[in-house]
Amino acid sequence: MKRAIYIITIVTAVFITGAAKAQHAYFPTEGTILYDKTVHVKNLLRRHISTLKDGDFSKTYFQELQDRVSETAVLKKKVSFRGQEMSMENVSETYDPIINNLIRMGLLDYQQTLYQDLSKSTLKSAFELGGSPVLIQDSLLQVKWKITNEYRNIAGYDCRRANGVTLDSVYVVAFYTDQIPISAGPGTVHGLPGMILGLVVPEQHFNIYATDVKFGSPTLKTTVGRKRDQPMTRKEAQGRLKDILGRWMTDQQFNLLLAAMFL
Repeated sequence: MKRAIYIITIVTAVFITGAAKAQHAYFPTEGTILYDKTVHVKNLLRRHISTLKDGDFSKTYFQELQDRVSETAVLKKKVSFRGQEMSMENVSETYDPIINNLIRMGLLDYQQTLYQDLSKSTLKSAFELGGSPVLIQDSLLQVKWKITNEYRNIAGYDCRRANGVTLDSVYVVAFYTDQIPISAGPGTVHGLPGMILGLVVPEQHFNIYATDVKFGSPTLKTTVGRKRDQPMTRKEAQGRLKDILGRWMTDQQFNLLLAAMFL
């Protein structure tokens, strides 16, 4: 009888160990995630109008546009990750002509291509501003996080909420899952113990949530920008843009512009 109990105990221990190993297999280190970025267009335009100086010729244009534009616009993003590397790119979609125009102007989204190497604490981000290419090459963005006890299910994953502050004063809300063990997300915001599947930036009037997670070897977009593009740090880009735009932009408008570019 004792021998039978001993055998059952050994078999049970082996089964539990095997189950634990099988469960561990569900914590992937590579794959792709699709996101929907919802921009609250009318609110964003209202904020933009409030930053314009009185007498600015574009103020009337945006006020008229606000009556004709849709309440929200949904932009598609794809994040690929492997080990401690990640890249983000845009998914091509057909949008309303007004939305397309606002995207080209950089008001809704800069459509940047992003690559980050978390092991080296480096990032590269490429986009266009006024038809001219911009290439940011710098260290990872710093975010001060406070993890809460609030949870939300996103794309089938239980995600924990964290409140953060970055770029000195930009408030962000993130929902991350430790079931995808890479400290990244849909953009430059990172630094949590797992993948960010939901991100809200109230100041920029957008939220971005994962809609589909697929595991497997992805194609990372490690080459960002063109070879002839001159890379700049965030500080250098801020200085150059201040020289060009600071003369006719208010400080509030300029800071909002930078936050949209660097996030």
